[in-house]
Amino acid sequence: MLRILDAAPSLGAAPQERHRSPPNSLVALRAIRAALHEGLAMHREYEALRSKGVAHDAALRQALAIGPAPSRQTRVTIAPLYLAGKA
Repeated sequence: MLRILDAAPSLGAAPQERHRSPPNSLVALRAIRAALHEGLAMHREYEALRSKGVAHDAALRQALAIGPAPSRQTRVTIAPLYLAGKA
């Protein structure tokens, strides 16, 4: 509490001294708050997708905006390395 009072601008301070940037702790708290809100919104999106019957991997990727999950067919159709280059 004393730090807050010590950091408060005095009445006789010049106008440019009154408009200081907030302390680093406030900036960090605001960033944490924004990240928490973003995380909660992503969780709500994930739960909504899961309740609609979307699979876990697909719902997670969509909620996190990562993109669609790789399809299993592309994994199966890839030729093994020992056959690559042989005709």
